[in-house]
Amino acid sequence: MLKRLGALLLLLPLLASCSGDDTSPESRIRALLNTAEEAVESRSLSAVSPLLSPAFSDSAGQDKQALLRLLGGYFVTHQSIHLLTQVSRLDLIGPDRAHVTLYVAVAGQPLKTVSQLISLRAELIRLDLSLAEEAGEWLVVSGAWRRAEKSDFLE
Repeated sequence: MLKRLGALLLLLPLLASCSGDDTSPESRIRALLNTAEEAVESRSLSAVSPLLSPAFSDSAGQDKQALLRLLGGYFVTHQSIHLLTQVSRLDLIGPDRAHVTLYVAVAGQPLKTVSQLISLRAELIRLDLSLAEEAGEWLVVSGAWRRAEKSDFLE
């Protein structure tokens, strides 16, 4: 179960709304992350798949297809998925590479504020994602995850 949740969150990357110029790398990356969040909350594998590079791999050595299978299993067992995300870092590494660190709270009911983490049982995850621009689109090319603490959301 936790393995599936980690796999789910490797996609997430879900974040704050876009800011600034719509064509800047940062705003395009934030748009990708927002799209990923919506795709996961809607439990849509067909919406998640195009956000991952064909060469995707995670820290456990899983490829894109393995991640999508795990995510599909998570969707089957969780009929309601709600995310609260917080981008900790978004670093551009050259013109076509980026690294994103974000914290994601996953719950079965809506999470609107960090203060709700105290009263709700949410899984808290830290995601470290590498992104690359491939054929004009930003995609998630690799990721790692680990459990996070409530205090991580307060930083």
